[in-house]
Amino acid sequence: MKKSLWKMELFYPKSLQQRTIIFVLLPIFFFLTLAGFFGYRAVRSILLEQWSEAALAKLERSAFDIDVQLERPKEVLLLLEGITEKVLSEGLEEMVIDQLERVDGVVSVKVEWVSSMARDELRFKGRSRGWFGRRENSRWIFDITPPVYNVENNSQTVSMVTDLVNKNGFKVGDIEVVLDFEKLISRTVKKPWWNVNKAYIIDYNGVILNSTDPRGEDAGQKRKVFGENGILEQKTLEALREEVSGTVFGPGRPPEEISGFYHLQEAPWVMVVIAPGKKVLKPIIRFRLLFFYSAMGCIAILLLFIRIMIAKTTRAINELSRTASDLARGVFDEPLPVNTRDEVGLLTENFNTMTSQLKKGVQLQKAMDIAREVQMTLLPRKDFSGRGVEISGLSTYCDETGGDYFDFIERKPQSGRFHVIVGDVVGHGIGAALLMATLRALVRANVYTGAAPDMLVSNVNRQLCLDTAEHGNFASLFYLHVDVAKKRLQWVRAGHDPAILFNTVTNTFSELKGNGLVLGLDPEYQFQTNSIEFGSERLVVLMGSDGVWEAVNEDGEQYGKQRLKQLVQENADLSPREMLHVINESISKFRGTAALCDDITLVSLVLDERNSAENRL
Repeated sequence: MKKSLWKMELFYPKSLQQRTIIFVLLPIFFFLTLAGFFGYRAVRSILLEQWSEAALAKLERSAFDIDVQLERPKEVLLLLEGITEKVLSEGLEEMVIDQLERVDGVVSVKVEWVSSMARDELRFKGRSRGWFGRRENSRWIFDITPPVYNVENNSQTVSMVTDLVNKNGFKVGDIEVVLDFEKLISRTVKKPWWNVNKAYIIDYNGVILNSTDPRGEDAGQKRKVFGENGILEQKTLEALREEVSGTVFGPGRPPEEISGFYHLQEAPWVMVVIAPGKKVLKPIIRFRLLFFYSAMGCIAILLLFIRIMIAKTTRAINELSRTASDLARGVFDEPLPVNTRDEVGLLTENFNTMTSQLKKGVQLQKAMDIAREVQMTLLPRKDFSGRGVEISGLSTYCDETGGDYFDFIERKPQSGRFHVIVGDVVGHGIGAALLMATLRALVRANVYTGAAPDMLVSNVNRQLCLDTAEHGNFASLFYLHVDVAKKRLQWVRAGHDPAILFNTVTNTFSELKGNGLVLGLDPEYQFQTNSIEFGSERLVVLMGSDGVWEAVNEDGEQYGKQRLKQLVQENADLSPREMLHVINESISKFRGTAALCDDITLVSLVLDERNSAENRL
């Protein structure tokens, strides 16, 4: 699979211009070539068909001219058909001979008798010969000889011969009409198509009687046979022996030569014409060349045009790519110019907008990082340990900044009195962080007044309401005052979850509960102080925000306080920092890939006289 993907990446066009050539120009060229090929074949078939019809029409007219001249002496001889039972007189014989000699093209007429008595009871009757069967409705069948050179007339002649038969069917004589062959075909050989193409008059055996392509030049010599010069002549000779007329194509595409043939009606001859294929298909060949050069020219112009347009688009895209690369490195250049109103222009405009927004986002991110750094400085930088008390805390924000906060303050060093605070401002982000900073400042300012816990929280609430009255923001708070000397815990709940108290001696849990409204809603609300006494036993106090036990996993299940208490019970002997680490790892493992939906803040306080600073030393 990877190998095939590698091959695809290797051969896949990487630039816009390459893709345009492969996916646009090549298909266009392919379809134009395909259309030209089929168009060429269709037009070629039409031209060949038209040439065949025109050639056969010309051959038919020429054959008709020769047939007409051969028909005239035959019509004169047919005058004798009606006197088959009478005696032929000397005057009638001379009259028929005289009429034959007057026919145009007749050189001479000869009558030969077997004997002088053969003129009695004469009648005419034809012989049956295979290739004269075309006139089987007439009693006259004429034998026409091939052209021979006549020394007396210094020309070529053909003879039309028929037999004289008596009433008993015996031959009594012959009538021979000698015709001038050159005059017989004169109208044909004067026609343009005869002299332009290779043309032939041949008999059924393929003997060439006359042609524009002579085979034997001297008179009296035996002429060569048609069909000896190439495949086309052989195929034509085979076709004319089976068909009266037709066309034959030579080898090649287009064919090198094309032939047409037509049989005469009055003589055993065939008219044949052979034309070059390029001449016949000259228009389509010219069209093919014109189409090819036009298509190549159009594609070249189209390629040049696309190259110019793509070059412009490519430059814009490359500029976008360069700016995007700079943007990835945090370098913000000037906005790119928008030169067009097409998709590239719209992309550039949107890119400029995105760049502006990213620049603002980066600036905001930097501000958020600074705010986070400032907020982290507001939290205690180190744990506290001394006089039998150990305190540690942590905050994990779901955003860059958060609304949770914790603090522990010893107003007078070595006094044995500690102020431990956990707060949770509604919402997340920079707004909650600012309100958290305000709340921290108010708490710290009131701690140093030395006020009682309930008065301290009431003062903080009244002062915070001045900032939250218009916007409706609020915060929850758990304030714990530890007096080691008096072994007393005092606390105020301002809408916050109770702290968890674990007695390691009795192995029991309790919660530091009490009534109290969230801060920032009612400036006249009076909070109350709650308190308990403790002894020398080891106590673990865990204060946290609701993001701890409300953390959820991929299935939507909450972490819950029960898991938290179990961890406290199992790790009660650990230091506060170690215990917070165990709890944090447990929550992270429980959440898995689920996102953190709320800030997590935990403060662990351990009261144990054995952990005093003096004992540790």
